[in-house]
Amino acid sequence: MDYSVYEKWVTKSFRWVRAEKDTHLPHHIQMLGIVDAELRGIRKSDLFDTKNNPISDENGILALERHQIKAHLWVLGAYELVRMIAQRLWEDETQASTKSREKVIEVKKIFERLRMPMAKLEASKRNKKTDFDIAYAGMGEKGLGWRVSPEVVIYQEELSDLLFEMFNCMWAK
Repeated sequence: MDYSVYEKWVTKSFRWVRAEKDTHLPHHIQMLGIVDAELRGIRKSDLFDTKNNPISDENGILALERHQIKAHLWVLGAYELVRMIAQRLWEDETQASTKSREKVIEVKKIFERLRMPMAKLEASKRNKKTDFDIAYAGMGEKGLGWRVSPEVVIYQEELSDLLFEMFNCMWAK
């Protein structure tokens, strides 16, 4: 686990406390940070041996599958966080600056593109013409990712970076 990744999430986790009901939100953001820190830097050599055989644990569970399910659940949790913030800003745009709101919308659209085929087994409405109904999990040059169309792979590390950028923009109006 890369503790520096977790530490950066802790420092930004308080950026979205707007009301009393938000006081527990930093804890949830920090939990996403723990999972991100555990997934960050996972590469093919962590999942396959030198003969390209999959690595498994003492119970026969493949390392790839263990990391993929963790990444899958991270995406779903991170999406719900972004969706909640977007909804709050839609209901009361005075809670954040224009720059913050624009960043939340941008990040939500990218997460939607992956979350829809991942959770509902259908392409997102915005990408219905180009994307698959299923997000195909795999390992690529940037770590764990999902192919959502013939040309597009969305990587967990890139999503994490976008989410972190969003929190960097989070300041009250």
